[in-house]
Amino acid sequence: MKTFLMIVAVVWVTCGLAAGSPHQSGRQQKPDAKAAPTVAGKWTMTLKMSMGTGTPTLDLKQDGEKITGTYTGRYGTFALEGKLKDRAIAFSFSMSAEGQAVDMTFTGEVADDGQTMKGTAVLGEMGDATWTAKRDKN
Repeated sequence: MKTFLMIVAVVWVTCGLAAGSPHQSGRQQKPDAKAAPTVAGKWTMTLKMSMGTGTPTLDLKQDGEKITGTYTGRYGTFALEGKLKDRAIAFSFSMSAEGQAVDMTFTGEVADDGQTMKGTAVLGEMGDATWTAKRDKN
């Protein structure tokens, strides 16, 4: 009888483990959660404005949801700050363009794979724009 109970116990435990029983090690299994993508690194943008298209670059650093870095374009390099929450990104900076101060605000979304971004921008008196960005390979 002891041997029979031992065999039943071994079969029960083995079947439970093979079936992915939530009783393994006393832990419940959790569904795989997608991690938010990181945006740290260098990016090349395509900025479509009413006056034409520009190709500025971004060099981003990330600390949790906080983003810092630089935007480099036709009028120079400017420090930016923003945030990334899940896949929603927002950043802004002030720059001087042809003697006028311009506040630039970008909002958008990072692709699931973290290799591209896209969104809209408010460029002060220069109007609104759309943008895309692609992570540099280097």
